[in-house]
Amino acid sequence: MKRQSFYLFIISFTILLSCKDGKAPADNVTNPVSLSENQQNPNFNYKIEPPKGWVMHDTTLQDIKYRFILAPDSLDYERPRINIIIASMQGSGIDDFTTRNMNNLKANMEGIILLERGTINVSSFNAQWFTYTKEQNGVVRDMINYIIPVRGFAYMITCGTNKGSMEKYRLLFDEIARSFRV
Repeated sequence: MKRQSFYLFIISFTILLSCKDGKAPADNVTNPVSLSENQQNPNFNYKIEPPKGWVMHDTTLQDIKYRFILAPDSLDYERPRINIIIASMQGSGIDDFTTRNMNNLKANMEGIILLERGTINVSSFNAQWFTYTKEQNGVVRDMINYIIPVRGFAYMITCGTNKGSMEKYRLLFDEIARSFRV
């Protein structure tokens, strides 16, 4: 448990350090929903099932609520990481929202290579995903972002592993996304 607390601190600290203007990073989102905004619309109490041995932790950074799903210590070598945030779709449909997020990611972060895009059924929602690689501080990560549209808000699940490990974790990441419920 101490090690997971340490990882959460490191993740939080890394997120804050990666912010050039002191705001939450734009790694996977166009317009994150601030807790000070209308909290009646997005459901911050959504449900998601972590794999056995993984731990969920909710925290707030720069007034944005994050849910982290932390892997057990035994998977430390590949460093699978998952975070979830909620973003306003600002009236756009899932196709436009996903495209805008992919474009923003490419424009706002160096070392991004967009790879694939597709759809996934999550509960009764027609969700989308896209994959990409990113290099940050000399570390290459394989990433997948799931976007689940619910009543004008996008629940964005971002999963990543060290380079070359996505194939090993992709089915698990899909299963986590499919467990989403509001």
